[in-house]
Amino acid sequence: MHERTIGRPGTDRDPFETLVDVLTAATRYDLVLGIVPLAFTVALVVAHVAGVPLAWALALAAVVGLTAIADAVFLHPPVDQEVTDRSPTTQRPRERDRPT
Repeated sequence: MHERTIGRPGTDRDPFETLVDVLTAATRYDLVLGIVPLAFTVALVVAHVAGVPLAWALALAAVVGLTAIADAVFLHPPVDQEVTDRSPTTQRPRERDRPT
């Protein structure tokens, strides 16, 4: 029997290259969303290894996650690229602004 790989036929990619491609395609907001579970995972490990009370570690992780989300939503919100790419010189004139 012949085994076939799932994905693109004929491409044998290194897993490290695939990881690099995924990380370079990630946006700022993808990374912000990754901070939240990472903060809680680190908090659980620190609470277990260092003997820090679990409630304190989870509270600190919640503050870190809340800060990351608040930064992404309120301080640096996502903007519509179509709106930011248009400059006043490239905008199409509105119907009422067109000469008659």
